Amino acid sequence: MKIAETNKKEISFNPHMFNRGSKRNLSLEKIIETIKTGNINNKKAKFPKKYITRYFGKENITYFIIILEDEDFIEVITAWKKKGK
Repeated sequence: MKIAETNKKEISFNPHMFNRGSKRNLSLEKIIETIKTGNINNKKAKFPKKYITRYFGKENITYFIIILEDEDFIEVITAWKKKGK
């Protein structure tokens, strides 16, 4: 997935993510930035899901996101963060 392809697609969120998101203190801006600029790991998630990670150095936080990608949109299934790399 390239940045140009991601910018054209609408990003939607699964209700499960918002139920858990308040407990995890997630930032929607960082989730969207992770989707656009993060690293895809195809070994961790089975097709059609994609597993994306991104490390934010100043905050010393890594975001992990699982998405479903369709032709017109990207759906964020779940997201979590971890301190450090």
